Amino acid sequence: MLQRVLVLSSVVLVSACSGADPDVAPAPPLLCKASPDCAASPETPLCDQERGECAALPPGYPIGVKDGSPSSVALVPVHEPSRLREPIDLDFNPERPEELWVVNRRDDSVIIITRPGAPDSTSLHRRDPAAAHFMDRPPAIDFGHTGTFGVCGDNNNGGDYFMGPSLFSSDLTIFAVATPTGLGSHLDMLHSSSFCKGIAHEAGNVYWVFNGNDRALDRYDFAHDHGPGNDDHADGEIYRYVAGEVLGIDEAPSHIVYNAEDRHLYVADTGHKRLLKLDTASGTPGADFDGQEPVVARRHVDGATLVELVAPGTLEVPSGIEIHEGLVFVTDHATSRFHAFDMTGQLVRTLDTGLPAGSLAGFTFGPDGKIYFTDLLSSRVYRIDPIL
Repeated sequence: MLQRVLVLSSVVLVSACSGADPDVAPAPPLLCKASPDCAASPETPLCDQERGECAALPPGYPIGVKDGSPSSVALVPVHEPSRLREPIDLDFNPERPEELWVVNRRDDSVIIITRPGAPDSTSLHRRDPAAAHFMDRPPAIDFGHTGTFGVCGDNNNGGDYFMGPSLFSSDLTIFAVATPTGLGSHLDMLHSSSFCKGIAHEAGNVYWVFNGNDRALDRYDFAHDHGPGNDDHADGEIYRYVAGEVLGIDEAPSHIVYNAEDRHLYVADTGHKRLLKLDTASGTPGADFDGQEPVVARRHVDGATLVELVAPGTLEVPSGIEIHEGLVFVTDHATSRFHAFDMTGQLVRTLDTGLPAGSLAGFTFGPDGKIYFTDLLSSRVYRIDPIL
């Protein structure tokens, strides 16, 4: 990649050597030696005007390559709601990549969008018969082990604090289908994290959650699931990290993402207005803590390394978080902006979506490399198309 492409303020890039941005004054004719039309080359679609050569996309390009204003991207609706459901997070099903699964905070439901953005796109609304417990006010969704996904509930189960992450099947002959027990279609659930603000898959049936009640990051291992609608949780393991060091808020989720490359958990520490990373390989087993069900282990982990990646001052209400192509992308619920940081916490790019404050929460990257995100206020789901 050309070094000059890394900072847009120092080099003006346009969509192709054959076009111009209608929002700026006419420029002299562009001469790109490699191609008369840079946009025809997927590897070098931009024109570096100073060098007169086609150039690669700059870092952070999924949120645009121009000035970061609302006009620098197109927000393409891929789902228009029939009612306001407060979609809060979404993830593509790795078993069927044409499916985008969206969890809704208002009615504890899921919308499955097939071929989002295509002319023949369809959507299916599903609500589990026992969603009032197993998917109650979900803040996030993350697909995990083959054919499964995890959710959690941002609540305290009516006051008894018997709440935590749930495991579901993405098989539509199982998910949201009633079972004889009356416990819905859930495959497993463990109960030590009330007011969950985010969930992230690590490996197998292991998930991390942002525990809003204990202000901690909890690691759950469901081990072997108990099958649809059953309730044997005895093989579960729960480990609590950095209790008291993170802070959630009521208005927006605090999403988390596990990065297998460095074995760190990246955290939107919403209440403290910062981003963190937890070294999941650090720490030593500590004391047990109480719970309301028999499990293999329920213990604190002491001395884990928690590092401030982005200090307070850049973000107001960080909420959604993902890692893509070596960058940490995050939404700011207060400003409705996307930000991209490098792995050291340096700001690379910002996008102002132009949406009202309070719109942004969760987002994900599609198979096409583009960002798909939910709008809490309008209940729409959008795709970001950078204007090159």
